[in-house]
Amino acid sequence: MISALVLVLAGTGLGTWAADTWPWPRDRYCWGAWQEDSGPGFLGDEAFDDVDDGSRTGKQTAPTRERPTGRCDVTITSNYKSSYDGDKVSTDQQVSVEYGPVPKTAEARLAMVHDGFLGGDMVPLPDGLPGTVNGRGGLLVLPESCDTQDGRPTVVTMQASGTYTSGPSYVQNDPADLGGARQAAELLVAAANRGMAAAGCAPDEPLKVSSPVYDLPGDRERIFSTSDDVCGIRGLHPGTEDIEYQTGAVTRDLQTCSVRGDPDGVPYLQLAMVAQPRLAAVFDGIAGERPAARGWRGTGTIGEEHAIVRADCAGRTTVFLMGASTDLGHLAAFANAATARLRCAPIAPKGAAR
Repeated sequence: MISALVLVLAGTGLGTWAADTWPWPRDRYCWGAWQEDSGPGFLGDEAFDDVDDGSRTGKQTAPTRERPTGRCDVTITSNYKSSYDGDKVSTDQQVSVEYGPVPKTAEARLAMVHDGFLGGDMVPLPDGLPGTVNGRGGLLVLPESCDTQDGRPTVVTMQASGTYTSGPSYVQNDPADLGGARQAAELLVAAANRGMAAAGCAPDEPLKVSSPVYDLPGDRERIFSTSDDVCGIRGLHPGTEDIEYQTGAVTRDLQTCSVRGDPDGVPYLQLAMVAQPRLAAVFDGIAGERPAARGWRGTGTIGEEHAIVRADCAGRTTVFLMGASTDLGHLAAFANAATARLRCAPIAPKGAAR
């Protein structure tokens, strides 16, 4: 009987261990959406670069029906001495997810969504999911069931950040490893599903990622002349020398272009066309009631750092955005190129582009 009992207990222990509940249960993060050692580097041992003195901690505030906002952070830190020169080396990385409605004010909303998640290196989420992603994070617009009472969409955003420090003065960016755009999309959608469930607005079927992620049409390119075209758009001239541009997505739902100063990388011009209905809805109510300028189609506003134009294109509401500049000549060239590709009427009058 004793031998039989030992065997039963051993079998029970083995089964529990295989299910990762004993003797070392795997930690879960972001409202239970992510599990330790589940794939991306920041959740595995490789996050510590084989350093013994490392830690991974999670902090979270889950959304609720009464307060449908939330945040979760996974933080990875490590400290060690360099085997090369003996300097103290430390890494501090973080993956942050936020759940909540887009801001009310136009400038805050544009700064959050356009500046953060519509850059040239962002690609559309697969499977028709309304949002964008890259290897450092992404944004997903949730279904209408999660909208606020005043009609603002709720979004889930994810961003990886981090620094590597060596010695008293050397610091460089070293974001947490999300495992690439495809893995980032899966992480984002998993967090969104958990957030919606907690907030009581989840759809009948959970969101999922099953298709490949869109490939960018090209790498960053550097130009030296003020008259060179950027992002493959004829007539889109930045008017400055020694810059770098990234041609982003070029689809029926999304088109993006980013121009940065080189070598400082400061944003010089950000352009985006958004026609995916739920992603375009993020910008509802902030395009004003009048045209952006004389002869322009649709409605639009020009702020201190952004411009937005909203118009019909081929039967769909389409939003044209510009950041880091308010020169309507740039927006005109970009918007008219996009409408020509989509086979709808130009947004800006002839001669407005430059």
